Amino acid sequence: MANKKFTEEDMNHLRASPYVLDVSPSIVHFSAKFKELFWNLIQARKEPRDIVIELGIDPDILGVNRVNGLKGMIRNEVRAGKGFRDLKTYGSYLKDYTDPDAKIKFLEQKLAYKDQEIEFLKKIVSLGQESSES
Repeated sequence: MANKKFTEEDMNHLRASPYVLDVSPSIVHFSAKFKELFWNLIQARKEPRDIVIELGIDPDILGVNRVNGLKGMIRNEVRAGKGFRDLKTYGSYLKDYTDPDAKIKFLEQKLAYKDQEIEFLKKIVSLGQESSES
């Protein structure tokens, strides 16, 4: 299910937070500081909803999906090992794809994934043909 859209009032409330860099009707951009604090509190075994409240953001405005999704999104940034990113630091992550070897590796992975998808679709089509012949 898609995340709910923010009203103008919701967006104004979110913009009042020092941890929100930008907000549109469908997306919230949190600061790297927010992500760092959130992660530290997750490590202290706090629940995402409680953390958001503690950091001064109304979880009802964000919605359940966004609040619960924060943990996974921030965990992925931790696993990447490049620190927490936000709108100000996002460009530094893109440089990895300007390196020709990294770009080739990325494209090879993408191609392999497409090959898997094609094989999966072939199997689905062949199963459909078998059932129609019966």
